Amino acid sequence: MPVSDDAAPATEGRAKAAPPWTGRGRAVTVTVLVVASAVVVFLDKVLLGLVATPMSDELHLDAADFGTLASASYVLFGVTCLAAGFTAQRVSPRLLLMVCGLLWAVGQLPAVFAVTGGMLYGSRLLVGAAEGPASPLAVTSLYSWYPNERRGVPTAWYTSGAAIAKIALAPVLTLVIVTFGWRAGFVTVSVLALVWSLGWLAAGRIGPYGAPSRPAPAPAPAGAHGPARPASVPWRTALVNRTFLGCLIAQLTQSALAAVIFTWLPSYFHHALGYSELTAGSLLGLPSVGGIVALFTAGFTADRLVRRGVGSRRARGVLGGSVLSCAGLVLTLLPWIQHPIVSIGILMLGYGGSVSLNTFTNPVLAEIVPPHQRSAILGVLNGLGVSAGAVSPIVSGMLLDASDTPQQGYTLTFFCFGALVAFGGLCFALMVDPERDGRYARSLPTP
Repeated sequence: MPVSDDAAPATEGRAKAAPPWTGRGRAVTVTVLVVASAVVVFLDKVLLGLVATPMSDELHLDAADFGTLASASYVLFGVTCLAAGFTAQRVSPRLLLMVCGLLWAVGQLPAVFAVTGGMLYGSRLLVGAAEGPASPLAVTSLYSWYPNERRGVPTAWYTSGAAIAKIALAPVLTLVIVTFGWRAGFVTVSVLALVWSLGWLAAGRIGPYGAPSRPAPAPAPAGAHGPARPASVPWRTALVNRTFLGCLIAQLTQSALAAVIFTWLPSYFHHALGYSELTAGSLLGLPSVGGIVALFTAGFTADRLVRRGVGSRRARGVLGGSVLSCAGLVLTLLPWIQHPIVSIGILMLGYGGSVSLNTFTNPVLAEIVPPHQRSAILGVLNGLGVSAGAVSPIVSGMLLDASDTPQQGYTLTFFCFGALVAFGGLCFALMVDPERDGRYARSLPTP
């Protein structure tokens, strides 16, 4: 059965020109909407921390209650991520992503009217379940508008949505909460999610490089016009190969670091570097600035290399692994840095560089399966990769408790997780080869 050009490895793409890149105006519109979805999701993640004090005071929640509430968002995250990823093989990712957006909006309402912690828990459970599939569905929709050699920069835009929310919109949300109360924060996010859903309904579409929304008919006989839907890659082969495993190891290490950054960075600025709480909160977005620079630099460079004929193994595997390893090694320098400004610069370089990982993992995985399987393989990666984020804050807390001073504890934590990220980058560089694994997977009989 023939394989579409879009599913073919980069080496084949060099021999045969890629199909014309059409619909650029629509591609830009879909890209903007996909980035906006990441902004909404991240604002929801920030929201709980912003309302922690007034909400806990009003509803009489202690620290243990709030910790349980914060974890509720992740209870069903991985399950729904996997379920929606595989469902998108038969149901349009556009429709599934719109349902997620509506659930983001509706899920905020129990918190708006909450009089008990149980209502809040139910709200976070629902919203977390709807946020789980967001990334694989959004990336699948995004990639349907871009050929393989142009996916790095759009991925950078999507991943930067979290930084855009943190830098530009989180202060606005804070002002709303301070002015109108903590419930207004949930109302604001609900309205934004609803507006996004309506925008996606009006303008969100699957592009020419994506899978059809319904199963294609049987393959046409020889000489017939029009391509048939590509054969499916056996899932055992798609998930048990060096490229996927290399991506998973790297994703686990970066997710572990990201969870540590989100959990402890303000405390590090305050207790270890000596900044006031207000200043520490203002500095929280600085590592994200480094992340935005790294994302677009990595995405542009990888795309340019692929367009020049460099194979994905080097353009995305070796380059991505090198960037991730260097980022981790930079973080290991923190124990020997004493100046606060230099320490912040190290964090911007180290954490910011690690964020660029998605500009490499998502495109290489999209190469080893045909379009209709993209959402599923990305869902598996995200569903499994996020699990490290549930463990790393606990481990880092143990390191902090065992240290003599806050400075020693935080720098030891960043050293350990920096070394872990460097190891993940090494695995990525050595293992990822989408041309090899994609070619082998498509040579097997269709399941």
